[in-house]
Amino acid sequence: MLSIDKYSLISLAPSIAVIAAVVVITILGVGFLKKEIAKDAAAAERK
Repeated sequence: MLSIDKYSLISLAPSIAVIAAVVVITILGVGFLKKEIAKDAAAAERK
């Protein structure tokens, strides 16, 4: 059986937190870049 004891959790929890943070930052970054690219394209069309 796969059981997670306290000592396994101590090393597993930070790893999962780092992976979750990387995924969230990536999603936010992609959204930010899409907005900036659209803004830049609109500014280029106006010129």
